[in-house]
Amino acid sequence: MYNTTNISAANNFVEQMVAVNQLSNQLFAIMTLVVLFIIIFIVFSQYDKKVLLMADSLAVSFIGILFFTLNMVGWYVIVVPLIIFFGSLIYLKING
Repeated sequence: MYNTTNISAANNFVEQMVAVNQLSNQLFAIMTLVVLFIIIFIVFSQYDKKVLLMADSLAVSFIGILFFTLNMVGWYVIVVPLIIFFGSLIYLKING
C-alpha cells in the first residue's frame, strides 16, 4: 500500500501530479493518457472515424510529450499514439 497522504515535495498541481506518478510507478500518467484518448474519441464520435482517430492520437501525443518533459513517462508511451497517428494518416491517404 502506498502512502499518498504526505506529499511534502508538492507545492503546486504539477508537482503533486509528478509525486503521485512516482508513487504509482508511472501508472498514473499512462492511465491518464488512455482515459483522455477514450474521452476525446467518445466526445467527437459524430465525426469521420478516420480523421477522428488521427486527431485524437495527435492530441494524446502532445500531452504525452508534455508528460515526457516532466519525466512522468518513458519514451515508449509517446511512441504508441504516434504510431496510431502515422498509421491513420497513411490509411487516410491510401483510402481517401
